[in-house]
Amino acid sequence: MANDNSRRTFLKAAGLSGVGLLGSLAGCARGGSGGDSGGSGETDGSGGSTTSGSDGGDGGSDESGSEDLPIPLDEYTSADIEWQQFEGTEVNIGAVQHPWVEAIRPAVPVFEELTGIDVVWNILPEQEFRTKRLTDVSTGAGEFDAFYLDQVVNQFRDSGWLQPLDPYFDDDSMFDEEWFETNDLLEASRQQAHGAGLSDTWTGMPITVEVLTTFYRTDLYEKHDLEVPETMAELRENARIIDENEDIAGCCARGQQGYGMNIYIQNSFIREWGEELWDEYPSDSALDNEAAIEAGEFYVNTLQDYGPEGASSQVWSDVLSTMQSGEAGHILADANLFWGGLTDPDASDVADNIGITTMPVPDVEGGRFAPNAFTWQLSTSENADNSEQAFLFMIWACSKPTMNWMYVNQGASFPVRQSTWENDDFVSEVGEEFTSTSLESLQGAIGDPFDPQYPEWGQDYSEELQLAIGGDKSVEEAFTDAAAAAEDIAGQ
Repeated sequence: MANDNSRRTFLKAAGLSGVGLLGSLAGCARGGSGGDSGGSGETDGSGGSTTSGSDGGDGGSDESGSEDLPIPLDEYTSADIEWQQFEGTEVNIGAVQHPWVEAIRPAVPVFEELTGIDVVWNILPEQEFRTKRLTDVSTGAGEFDAFYLDQVVNQFRDSGWLQPLDPYFDDDSMFDEEWFETNDLLEASRQQAHGAGLSDTWTGMPITVEVLTTFYRTDLYEKHDLEVPETMAELRENARIIDENEDIAGCCARGQQGYGMNIYIQNSFIREWGEELWDEYPSDSALDNEAAIEAGEFYVNTLQDYGPEGASSQVWSDVLSTMQSGEAGHILADANLFWGGLTDPDASDVADNIGITTMPVPDVEGGRFAPNAFTWQLSTSENADNSEQAFLFMIWACSKPTMNWMYVNQGASFPVRQSTWENDDFVSEVGEEFTSTSLESLQGAIGDPFDPQYPEWGQDYSEELQLAIGGDKSVEEAFTDAAAAAEDIAGQ
């Protein structure tokens, strides 16, 4: 389905609502945890880890069975699934350094006891992981049985590198719909796990959902008598007041190039200004339209005027640490990825002074509430040796018992299940403010379409945006050049 940028076929086939992304949503190391998201063993020379041996983490099993496991096995054995059919094998998982990995690894001994399958992790920094993943799937090496998949989903699918999961869903020995409840997965995440809505087959299993929100310093709002912003103009004015009176950055957001970096934020701004990516694919990217340029100018000018030094080189972790250290008044960031790190007193100097609200809406004709949303998925390649084991890991990881345990006990805050969002223990853990803001944002969210050429033209677009943020190009020039590159690449 190359060059098909319409989601209507998928939405109709999957029975999903076209209203928002949620529609009917209501109100390599082996085994367990390591010290950080890179694992706890030998490094592989590129910043990640590939350690053997189950470290058990916060809840391993003893020789007598499952007494010490963090989740009772009967939560899974009640499913009509032959969990032990691949006993004695292993599953190799390629992952980025990400909070989901930290949250799930202490529970991995449960999966290993349940299935007899050893879990081997290969965990790398995000950009390095993407390079290794591309090499793995494009050469047919098949080193990763399951791997994190993102904006390249349709590039990989179009190239024939991905293995659809549908045959495994249809295998009675491997999947039990009554137990798993597929429709409990958020519509936004199910859509992303179908090629960002461009495929009628499962391209992966959704594991996390992120949605763009606004974080702000409640102590500084009280000090300067500021109101929570409802418009972009109000956000910018609040950022100015904090920037000029507190000797810290008024507002931070990722400025570094990369199709998962600065344009993830900028695409939300473009939609909020009433524009879309691609007025007509592949001939008109809309990046050089008046609304897109105005959105770009707001983002660029805000970072230039009230952002930190070196704003054009900040990645998401830099934005997080800037806020954690008390050096920012606002950050524009994913609620579900940042909340835990900002409100953890062991990690954040301002943990008691963090507020969260939805993205403001620009006060312009056609302005709308349209934050960006993104779902990481676990996928498998055509050449993976242990795709069956990978699928069992996916459904175990995304099942209700595992997900509820992660989000109630591990401080994780990015569930892809509606029932977890509605779980009283989870809401109590993260708070009503975070829950209501996240759900409202998810209901209004619009995710990027990720056409097969997106990684290539998105990279060029992100480089142009970084030049504009750094002051090396005007926004109009940068966006005009980005539009030309996008249309040239997509039209090939």
